[in-house]
Amino acid sequence: MTGDNWRWARTALQLAGFEKDNDGNYVTPLTDITRARQSLAALGGTALAHGALVTADGNRYIGDFAHELGEALPGQWSVRVENYSVPIWQEDLLHCLWASRTDPLVHSVKTDRLLAAAILRGEGGVELAVVPVPGHDAYRVGALTPADMNLTPEVAAPSSITVRDAHAHTAHQVSSSLLADYRQAVWRMQLIALRDDLDWAHEAYEPGMVTDPPQHDLSDAFARFADAAPRIISTVRASAHLNTYEQAFLDDMDAVFGQPSLPQKAATAPHNATIPDPLAVWLLDGQDLVDLARSVTRPYGPGTVLPPVRTAPALPAPPPLAAPLTRR
Repeated sequence: MTGDNWRWARTALQLAGFEKDNDGNYVTPLTDITRARQSLAALGGTALAHGALVTADGNRYIGDFAHELGEALPGQWSVRVENYSVPIWQEDLLHCLWASRTDPLVHSVKTDRLLAAAILRGEGGVELAVVPVPGHDAYRVGALTPADMNLTPEVAAPSSITVRDAHAHTAHQVSSSLLADYRQAVWRMQLIALRDDLDWAHEAYEPGMVTDPPQHDLSDAFARFADAAPRIISTVRASAHLNTYEQAFLDDMDAVFGQPSLPQKAATAPHNATIPDPLAVWLLDGQDLVDLARSVTRPYGPGTVLPPVRTAPALPAPPPLAAPLTRR
């Protein structure tokens, strides 16, 4: 249903016996051929009475393509279809795309008239948009901006790709290029956010300024690092060729952050002074761990689920370069 009379078209479908499905489409089940024929026959009259035009479209339903693609991709994927009865509705999708301004998917959503798009949601919160290429038997697949993450020009957005079917070869294309680039970009943004936390902490709190217990905003920043550190350590170990010093450094960091740590000052007697204070280790050596992790060029292989990392900026932190988009 598109055009100025789309509401009347919806009424015509309802009167003809079509029912709304979970994707917002009005359908009639083909399992009951008699009912389907009756609905189709009635549609002509109800549409005419409401000033709506019925046209046949031989294009494949985008929801079916998206479901097949999701079944072929590694992991579990859910699918929803967004219908754009009026052109302004597709602008919502445009604002949520994670791609460069020159990306073909951005150009298509901005300039082409789209009737619908499919959104694939996978494990770890990754979301992909599937958009038909007008006039071609093909689809453009790209990423949506990750929720609760601040974008930065330091990290290039993953590029969309064009596919023609939902078979294993296409799934491999999506997994090995688009999803791999997506995970790499998210990994880099997570590390940049942790780096910014450390930069802020070093500027805001000079030696001797940390209280016991530490200030609330400092504790929050530390908690984000402590939450991410075990995943960072394990990822670097699995992805990088480490020298003896780097391996020893990871072992030391693992001894401190391998288990969840509480952001508190060590209040121990002098004979226990060798026990490391996690907060002090973060302030002193946290940047070295982040720098080592940033040297890992491809931390996740195709099909690997990205572990979540909390990266909301500490307060009072400098404003982000680009605020995360509101999820639709």
